[in-house]
Amino acid sequence: MDKEHPHLTLVDHDAEFVPLPYYPWDERPHTVPLDPDECATAIHVAHGSLPKAAALLRIPLIRLSRAIRAHPRLQRVLDESFQLALHRAAAVPIDTLFDEAADARRLEWASTKVLQSRLAQGHPLSPAPPSTAQSASLTLNQPNRSITFRWRTDADEPPGDSA
Repeated sequence: MDKEHPHLTLVDHDAEFVPLPYYPWDERPHTVPLDPDECATAIHVAHGSLPKAAALLRIPLIRLSRAIRAHPRLQRVLDESFQLALHRAAAVPIDTLFDEAADARRLEWASTKVLQSRLAQGHPLSPAPPSTAQSASLTLNQPNRSITFRWRTDADEPPGDSA
């Protein structure tokens, strides 16, 4: 650690992943076992795209899929990749809203996406229903029967009862 300039010390976030080795084959033989570490690296390098990760490992996609189901660490790495993709996708309309150089069409697109999101539920300009309307009923499904409980809301009152 650089004591003179601690702000210049780099943290290696990729230390969890081992480098992928050189593969001398076009398709990995079934006799060569898959190492979870190299699968995790391939998923990380491919940003969660399993077809790309399988191509990096030179294995069929089904073999990688089976490895992921068998190893909790690979499931976690894949889930983290999906979460990162979700955060990047959610940032696009938000970043566009604050972009001073954005034209009116881009701003309209971005504001529409934000208003249609769960973030804007309950806002008067949002087409998404408020979260309280979603909890107005509860359905319990049991074998051979279904029971629905429904709570009365202001929308259920017939006009003229209060007058």
